[in-house]
Amino acid sequence: MPSVALAALFVLQGSVPIPSESPVSGYWQQHVEYTIAASLDEPSGVLQGTQRLEYHNRSPDTLTTLSFHLYLNAFRPGSRWAGRDSVEGDRRFNDLPDPHFGFNHVWNVRIMGRAVEPVYPFAPDSTIVRFALPEPLPPGGRLTAEMEWDARPSIPPRRQGRRGRAFDFAQWYPRVVVYDRHGWNEHPLYPAGEFYGEFGTYLVDLDVPADQVIGATGVPVCGDPGWEGAQVGPQAPRYQRRFYLRDTNCQGLPPVRPGRKRVVFYAEDVHHVAISMNPEYRYEGGEWNGVAIHVLYQPGDEETWGGGVVVDHTATSLAWLDELFGPYPWPQMTVVHRIEGGGTEFPMMQMNGSASLGLNLHEGGHNYLMGILANNEWREGFLDEGFTSFQTAWYFETHAGAPGYPGGLESFVLGLDLDGRSEPVSLVSEDYRDFLTYAWMIYRRGQLFFHQLRYIVGDQAMRQILRTYYQRWKLKHVDEETFRSVAEAVSGLDLGTFFGQWLHGNVLYDYGIGRVDRRLGPDGRWRTRVEVVRREEGRIPVDVEVTAGGESARGRVPGLARREWIELETSARPNEVRIDPDGQTHDWNMLNNRRVFGIGHLLGQSRSTAHAIDTYFSERTHRDRLAVGWAPTVWYNDAGGITLGVRRRSNYLGRFERHLALVSRSTGWVPGNGDGNGPHAEDLDFFLRYENPTWLRRPNHSQRLEMFRVEGRFGATLSLTRRRQEHATFGPTMQDGITLRWLHVDDVRYLDPGLYDDASTVELEFAHRIADRRGPWQLDLAAQLAGGLAYNR
Repeated sequence: MPSVALAALFVLQGSVPIPSESPVSGYWQQHVEYTIAASLDEPSGVLQGTQRLEYHNRSPDTLTTLSFHLYLNAFRPGSRWAGRDSVEGDRRFNDLPDPHFGFNHVWNVRIMGRAVEPVYPFAPDSTIVRFALPEPLPPGGRLTAEMEWDARPSIPPRRQGRRGRAFDFAQWYPRVVVYDRHGWNEHPLYPAGEFYGEFGTYLVDLDVPADQVIGATGVPVCGDPGWEGAQVGPQAPRYQRRFYLRDTNCQGLPPVRPGRKRVVFYAEDVHHVAISMNPEYRYEGGEWNGVAIHVLYQPGDEETWGGGVVVDHTATSLAWLDELFGPYPWPQMTVVHRIEGGGTEFPMMQMNGSASLGLNLHEGGHNYLMGILANNEWREGFLDEGFTSFQTAWYFETHAGAPGYPGGLESFVLGLDLDGRSEPVSLVSEDYRDFLTYAWMIYRRGQLFFHQLRYIVGDQAMRQILRTYYQRWKLKHVDEETFRSVAEAVSGLDLGTFFGQWLHGNVLYDYGIGRVDRRLGPDGRWRTRVEVVRREEGRIPVDVEVTAGGESARGRVPGLARREWIELETSARPNEVRIDPDGQTHDWNMLNNRRVFGIGHLLGQSRSTAHAIDTYFSERTHRDRLAVGWAPTVWYNDAGGITLGVRRRSNYLGRFERHLALVSRSTGWVPGNGDGNGPHAEDLDFFLRYENPTWLRRPNHSQRLEMFRVEGRFGATLSLTRRRQEHATFGPTMQDGITLRWLHVDDVRYLDPGLYDDASTVELEFAHRIADRRGPWQLDLAAQLAGGLAYNR
């Protein structure tokens, strides 16, 4: 059935409201109305049809062009997506033969009633097609664009795909490009980043085999999506057919061929429509607060997806998101077990690869943080991926007792910062050095940004920020500026420095305790003045805590100046001062965050230290203190007999302060020697290693100094090493080093005369190593240049 006739049938009998201008001062967004009719040919995997687009120009600009995304052209040889994959050693689309690759085509395009010719501005990539308008479209004007098109998903799945009779049409129709204050967002589809669309209405008429079971954005206003025939749960499907259209007349639709069916989906206030279908799908339905829940899973999923598990997960997600942001504005949520693993979000829909609650919360969260609060995922991906990762973590903190500040995530991000691998969170998606760095920054560092914001403003203000942000900007396009303006208005804080440093730079944070003044006041209370010293460029508010017996007092400094003072009162004499006591400032060096007075200071406890028995087989590490391991040692040699000693080794974060001290004494006792007096019973040896002190920190550099007197030798070694890797998952890793060694022979009776002369040496060595992996091959090359001199003592 032609899309024009379909549109007339429904528009005349229903109600298709066009939203009014935004109440946000100065804000505007375009409005679109899609009418799509498509028929699926399963053997070829091609969905073909017609599309009619009504485009409303609400911008202050006169438009001369109109552009569309043809997403499925990314999943074929020659696309920018395939090229970026190939750079990173993955040729999953560049080598695909026909009919395995995907495509989108458009033809017979008419705009304003006149034929227009396509232009592909990023050729040979054809994920963007542009048309010159027959005449300019002024502000307040509207136009109609009609076209024929086809779409075929690729067999290797990636946010879309086909396998036998199963189809995930995540991107499939010609989707109009967003025009906003930046102009036309003509952005080719890359592996990093996802979508950005115009809000509007969708009327989608599908002609498919009669046994297909369909899940989609919107509600099935006409036809049978196959849910009742696939139903295995106790609750019958809630179609929500009249949620939008009160008087739909499905009898007016022409019939389809035998063995096929027509299903019509309709949605309002969405910026994308996704479809998944599989005749083997099992259906379970549910409901939360008037929102219909549809779960479609595959044969064999009964234990993981069935029995109401995913229905309950979806209800849990909707309840949490309603509590955190506000009411869900759409009539339903569909969750399908897609062909690919992982998960991808769409308005009113989740295509998931597993039944886990965490994935449901994450992709369900995207229905708010992308679907309703619609940011540009290429330009500012942290506003959806990092944001929904944050709200997911907050759920597990609230309902499952997970840590409020995710230490594992924070330590991981800190490692990237210290290695110089972090890049600004605000980069456009394809500008990151590689895909893994994009994922680290957008998902992980982006998530940590919101945890840091929550620390700065507090829990109550953070919740109010989220609800205000949602109320003010739901069903609109958002960006960093809109979110920051809400955060500052609600919290009453100037967050410019924090947003600027965290999102647009990569600074380190390090605060330490400076001077401390404790005085007893005339009222009998102790006043403690603490100096907080900022040692790095990062600026963030810092909590300060003074402990006096079982009592503590806490305050906060802004953390902006190099040195700031704060005064706290306690009724008893203070015995300890801490800054950042909860470890939430992303302070990279927490060894200078504690000061202890009295006996603790005399015992050397001012530095945060954790002592433990060293097991030899593993090494403890701590985020907030120095890890120190103690262990006895024992060995035997012919010259000194049994030798006893003690070893102390330490580390901070597993990479700094990696020091080792070993002191031993030979007993002279030789098994079988009855007098117990060996030849060197009084020898005292030592080995000291000083490696990577915090004050010498430099990305990808290490330093080591060793001094020893061990079994007839003493000397020292100084080595400096630098490691470089341009990309996280591909390309060579290079290491350069310089080592200076001095070895002095003290007593040859400990040594093998065949290996040692009664002489000493000084050596200098330069080393270079390069390693790379190419497919199944591992390349590892090393070169050394060394020289030295020997002298007799």
